Amino acid sequence: MTRGETGIKKVILTVLLTAVLSAAAVLPAAAEDITVTVAALKGPSGFAAAGLLKENFQPGYGVRAEYIIVSSPVEAIAKMTSGQADAVFLPVNTAAKLYSKGPGFKLAAVSGLGSLYMVSSDPAVKEWADLKGKKIFITGKGATPDYLLRYILEKNGLNPDSDVTLDFTAQAPQVAQLLIAGKADTAFIPQPFVMQTGMKNPAVKIVLDPQEELMDIRGGDEAFPFTAFVISPRLAVENTGAARALSAALERSINWVIEDPKAAGMVIEEYGIMAAATAQSAIPLTGIKYISAQDAKSDVVDFLGMFMEMDPVSLGGSLPDEGFYFK
Repeated sequence: MTRGETGIKKVILTVLLTAVLSAAAVLPAAAEDITVTVAALKGPSGFAAAGLLKENFQPGYGVRAEYIIVSSPVEAIAKMTSGQADAVFLPVNTAAKLYSKGPGFKLAAVSGLGSLYMVSSDPAVKEWADLKGKKIFITGKGATPDYLLRYILEKNGLNPDSDVTLDFTAQAPQVAQLLIAGKADTAFIPQPFVMQTGMKNPAVKIVLDPQEELMDIRGGDEAFPFTAFVISPRLAVENTGAARALSAALERSINWVIEDPKAAGMVIEEYGIMAAATAQSAIPLTGIKYISAQDAKSDVVDFLGMFMEMDPVSLGGSLPDEGFYFK
């Protein structure tokens, strides 16, 4: 190669390098990942998130997830509506009512089916009609257990306001203690409190199954959808890929919890959701299950139809439209 050719090549390389550096200088800086907050609940509804917590799952697509534990659906709703959380676990009817208010919160998946039971130490209670005259301890006035029990009582010819006394003065753990101590004989409570009560007071037994009763009344072959995984518009609309990745990870999380309740129980305790020993025993009983919003749609519509019959205001006045169901 001649000295002239070498010089020409050096000039060309210099020009190309200058062009590349100039182009890089005008390129916008890479956008930082946005952070979304996923709020899991203390208690059985939080079991579904154990796998997500264990691996600190990150959805990608420019989205970083952080996880927090909240004590109740009320706290979860507050964080969702204030923009402090982008994904929460809520009762299905609460999720529908939240959607009806307009911000665009969507149902990503059902993460749990019904696990409520009527328990009693009274051997005379064998049918729903046998509850006439009874005092029934129940939690969540105006929430799913309240509406469900009222609906079933009415379908069995009982007036929930005059034929029975519904006592909302205690939460599920306290109701369990009342049953164990013999200070209450009949209650409408969820798992794992049913299990805990029966272990400490064998006289208290499951006498009626509302899941089975609702299937008999409305049809269907599976317990009603109870817990919803709800996502904000920031995820559902603005970061759809991340929302899909998070939903898929939730499915893996739930499957892992079901398959390895011992390991899941340790994670559940680590994050303050429930004691490991209790969680391990409760996991097979609490209805934990993943069903995508699209696959759950018909069952959700039917279950919400019960609320429409009882009190349309409980859903915000109407059934949610197609926009409620994340695709």
